[in-house]
Amino acid sequence: MKIFRCFFLAVTFLLPTRHLEAQQAVWPQNGTIYDNKIHRVDIFLPKDSWTKMNKNVWDNVYFSSLFIYDQKDTLRNIGMRVKGNSSREAEKRGYRLDLGAFQSQTYQGLKNMNLNGNHNDPSLVREFLSARFLARAGIVATRSNPVRLYVNGTYQGLRNHSEYIDKTFLQSRFGESIGNLYKCSWPADLGWLGSFQQPYKDLINPSPLNERAYELKTNTVADDYSDLVYFINVINNSPKDSFESWIEQVFDVNAYLKVLAAEVLMGHWDNYFYNKNNYFLYHRMSDNRFVYIPYDMDNTFGVQWGVSDIQKRNIHAWGKLTNSKAPLTYKILGVTRWKMAYEQELRNLIDGAYKADSLFAIIDNHKSIVAAAVAADPYFTGARASDYGFTLADWQQADTKAWGNHVSFGVKPYISERTTTALQQMIYPAGNTIDKKQNIALFPNPAQNEVYSPAFIGKYVRIFQINGTLVKTIRSVSGTISVSDLSDGTYMIDAANAARTLLLIRH
Repeated sequence: MKIFRCFFLAVTFLLPTRHLEAQQAVWPQNGTIYDNKIHRVDIFLPKDSWTKMNKNVWDNVYFSSLFIYDQKDTLRNIGMRVKGNSSREAEKRGYRLDLGAFQSQTYQGLKNMNLNGNHNDPSLVREFLSARFLARAGIVATRSNPVRLYVNGTYQGLRNHSEYIDKTFLQSRFGESIGNLYKCSWPADLGWLGSFQQPYKDLINPSPLNERAYELKTNTVADDYSDLVYFINVINNSPKDSFESWIEQVFDVNAYLKVLAAEVLMGHWDNYFYNKNNYFLYHRMSDNRFVYIPYDMDNTFGVQWGVSDIQKRNIHAWGKLTNSKAPLTYKILGVTRWKMAYEQELRNLIDGAYKADSLFAIIDNHKSIVAAAVAADPYFTGARASDYGFTLADWQQADTKAWGNHVSFGVKPYISERTTTALQQMIYPAGNTIDKKQNIALFPNPAQNEVYSPAFIGKYVRIFQINGTLVKTIRSVSGTISVSDLSDGTYMIDAANAARTLLLIRH
């Protein structure tokens, strides 16, 4: 197994200690793209192209189009196509815009835009709310904003602009984009298929697109899955008594526990743990570990599609319990200290980003800014066929009342009941975690000359190179320290009683 030995040597060489804490995300500036205001996107293309695009929905052919944002900013010769999996055949389908499909260009730093139809959701807020909640929690995930979509001057209804996960996304969150990024869809359960790469490449998502379940989105020319095979090998074949140390070397466990807690609270059952679907794995080269990134979060907050009692599903038995393989989650939660940490993450979210009053405020604000757009949306006015017959009245009460069938809860009642049942299902006392160190919040990050953190006040602060070499130690009185003498690059920084955190320097 030569390939495994080589990869293991790379891991152990790069890691300065046995365990690195979950690393802090770097958040990009929103511009106007994700500013919590409704915007307008106009697309102009030949009529026959528009007809062909919506007739052959399983074709991934981009059609040359003119893009206008808020009736002022213009890009010519962008690409547009239908996007999604099962939603491609929906009446209100989603579209992908590749702004650089035919020539090198971006808009507000983005190369790609996903305009999702959210045809399952009468509230049109669930995907947006999921993104806002995760961002408030500091979890690496997609941003989101509502847009009114016009094609050749005709209003096509309200869409949710959900951030596309690509190299631009990776660079904005991790300060790098050179590692392997895998888009994982059903049946990508991280189960062991052997030591050769090909079986993992041959695992296909059963849709007409015939795509790999583990689809490599970066470094596609090399098409090298050896890192994924090694990761899956560690998950499935590590001796029980050494699983903790092995998995920590190749996976950001602490970051995943926070995401897992968030997905359980949101009821995001169409994820890895329950449905082996809708997640990305990125091999982060700064610490040589994989990180889990959730996406496609419209089936949340009470949309359950046959998942019984989603609002009170036991937090410790939340995955699909029959015919289920989710070895990564089950094995991690089989470790007592991580199970305790998972509970604490749930408590932290319930006390913070998942607080009902703050989520309700997001819902109410979204409802107010999109009201006129929904009132004119042809899929809600009856001007066009709707997938489920949603009406304007359904939208108006969707935040408080269940629509029925797959929409088993209004958004707000779901949040309230899930909060109550999650707390009732806790098995450890509050605060009873083995590792109480908290990640440091750094401002700004990336930094140029100075960096500030409340955790630094009156403390000795240490800065390390990524290979673990100590660069300098400095005492901070006010919480601010100078980094002007450091070269551009990635460093680790810590202080007493705080977890080690990544710091980017860019002069």
